Amino acid sequence: MFKNFNTENWLSFLSIGVPVIVSAIGFIISLVLSHFADRNKSRPVILISLKKYHKNGFYNADLIIKNYGQIIGTIISVEINPLYKPLEGNDEFEPNGFTNFKNFPLAPGQAITTMIASGTSAKLIETHNRNFTIKYKPDFFKIRPYTEKYSIDEINYPTRYGDGNFTLEKRVEELTNNLEKDLELLKQGC
Repeated sequence: MFKNFNTENWLSFLSIGVPVIVSAIGFIISLVLSHFADRNKSRPVILISLKKYHKNGFYNADLIIKNYGQIIGTIISVEINPLYKPLEGNDEFEPNGFTNFKNFPLAPGQAITTMIASGTSAKLIETHNRNFTIKYKPDFFKIRPYTEKYSIDEINYPTRYGDGNFTLEKRVEELTNNLEKDLELLKQGC
């Protein structure tokens, strides 16, 4: 077929064939890139958050693991470094339970909460730099899992109080001390 082509035929073929081939290749590349961009938008996003709060005179601390993404994510592993350690006598809770999650599916919007401290004087040993590493894979095929790494400064992390205000824990301690002093004064006056 190409043996009988003269210069004019080759020019016609190249002027029509090359743009068609280049546009077909461009269309295929844009489809592939669009597929990966859409898949990346709908990926799971699994994070652990810390919630410290006072309610009705009790200090509580919760760890919450939640899938903020749009599809199911399967947790491969969770690492907390350094591990949570309760103060003396507060060992009723298992504060590092999320580290036991292996091949655990988490639906979009699903959250699992675990209480890591509770009580009037319940506290954990806090640190300036607690690192969380979560490895998880999406519902679709992916060769390497997603890895989220971040750290929290727990000492300066705000504590929410029953009235919804975020203030430092020292403020509540001061208020408690002032109330105790007022109660002692009232007892002495009676």
